[in-house]
Amino acid sequence: MTLPVSYNWRNLFVRKLSTALTFLVVAVVVGVLAILLSFAEGIRMSLRASGSPRNIMVLKTGATAESTSIVNPEEAGRLVQAPGIAKGADGAPLISPELCVQTSIPRRGPEGTPANVAVRGIDPIAWQVHQEVSLIQGERFNEGATEIIVGKAAAERYANLQIGESIELGRTSSHPYKVVGIFEADGGALESEIWASRGILSNAYSRNFVSSVLLRLAEGEKPEPALDYIRGPAVNLTAKTETEYYEDLTSKSAQIVALTSILIAIMATGAVFAVANTMYAAVDGRRRELAMLRTIGFTKSAILTSIVIESLMICLIACGFGLGGASFMSGSRQDFLSDTTWTVLAYELRMTPTIVISSILVAAVVGVIGAAAPAIRASRIHILDALRKA
Repeated sequence: MTLPVSYNWRNLFVRKLSTALTFLVVAVVVGVLAILLSFAEGIRMSLRASGSPRNIMVLKTGATAESTSIVNPEEAGRLVQAPGIAKGADGAPLISPELCVQTSIPRRGPEGTPANVAVRGIDPIAWQVHQEVSLIQGERFNEGATEIIVGKAAAERYANLQIGESIELGRTSSHPYKVVGIFEADGGALESEIWASRGILSNAYSRNFVSSVLLRLAEGEKPEPALDYIRGPAVNLTAKTETEYYEDLTSKSAQIVALTSILIAIMATGAVFAVANTMYAAVDGRRRELAMLRTIGFTKSAILTSIVIESLMICLIACGFGLGGASFMSGSRQDFLSDTTWTVLAYELRMTPTIVISSILVAAVVGVIGAAAPAIRASRIHILDALRKA
């Protein structure tokens, strides 16, 4: 015979203060956990959507990102001999030399804190190589003009990046560049960038080299022959598929999640003690009541189960409120500074079913562990002693 759930529900309101404090602790733990996992998932989804397995990213040997890579024109010129490279309608190989620099732009909002935003200089052929990129507003920049187009995420997150507005670029930030278009890239990392003409940008920053070269493979061609050629003595540069390049950039978010998980574990431990304290108080205050339940036929296991259920009710309801609070952050635009590229990646916090299930499991584990000792104590109450002391 088991105790009805309504019995446990009524007992939640007997000690309102201790129950409320425990409720608050668990809700905060779940909320922080959900936001942390949403942060990691948002970055992963943004980088996972970036690049194409048919594109090969070429960097200087030893460079870990475009921001630290310098590829000389002579080195870039050797890439035309790489096997399997696709050709455009004019017969030219689809090879896009690109220059990546950074500029500081204030974030939107009253504070306007600065962000280090990537600026990419491209040639017209880049549109055939970056086939996931498409213009959604305005028009492309003119090759000979100080004009720029901006990614959708950058336009939403940073100031002065709407069509018709201007920002200062160049070594001395003295060249005004007008925004003429906004593009999207399947939600990938490129949407956090600003694009301009490579020739104009090279002159503004006095750069006679490129940061990277992107090669487009022909349909059905495997990347290994081209990778081997580029890494070999004929070229001697670093090469990887574009998707692998962006996957490597997720390491920072994984480290943040690992470190913050330690904080979550400490908070969860505190929540376990809070639950245990509440349930101990509930058991001590109901010793006579629990003894009476035993007298009328409820078993030790029924009493133990009832205490655990009561704890789970507190934790799971608190979990619902924690997830509800975290859900208000889902879909909000944030940005993340990579220590590999030293530029920001704008992304959306993503609340997924996996995150919800993980949060519920954490709340359930906290509830069961926190109630274990008080429940065992409740099941072992000596009936005669409890009735006599009452």
